[in-house]
Amino acid sequence: MAVFFAVFFLVTRVAAAFVVPVELVPSDFDAQGHLNNASTVRLFNEVRIAYVRGEVGAEWVETLRSDRLVVAAREVHVLYESEGLPDEAFVGAMRYLRREGKASVLEQRLVDARTGRSVARAWVVQLLVQQGKVVEWPARYFERVGEIEGREIPVRLRSPSRPWGPRR
Repeated sequence: MAVFFAVFFLVTRVAAAFVVPVELVPSDFDAQGHLNNASTVRLFNEVRIAYVRGEVGAEWVETLRSDRLVVAAREVHVLYESEGLPDEAFVGAMRYLRREGKASVLEQRLVDARTGRSVARAWVVQLLVQQGKVVEWPARYFERVGEIEGREIPVRLRSPSRPWGPRR
């Protein structure tokens, strides 16, 4: 695992506390032999799940079940930076950037495990939902994330909505 961290950091210059190999299947590639965009989004989702299960831990997974909480990706913005090919191995990484209101914002990367070449980046806005309503994240969740990432996750007040579209 240390090799993944080293390759990831040396090439991307991004410190990520969580780096994990991702498993590809033949259906992840399109007819041209390139990593499919939808598969890239699925891989990012699997990295987020691995972070929670493997790092945040079983206690949080049990809390999600017992309190009927759902971690929902409200927004996923993906920047495709290069082609992923079937003969390559990839690692995924993620780190939390900040909390904003009830939302958490995180960054993810998918890179070639051998060279560190970036295949895609994602920025994700996550919400915690209970019975159809957005709720506050428990303090213990971000306390644990802070331990994992070696830093406190900054909290910002939510920015007011700005009107858009034609003026009336």
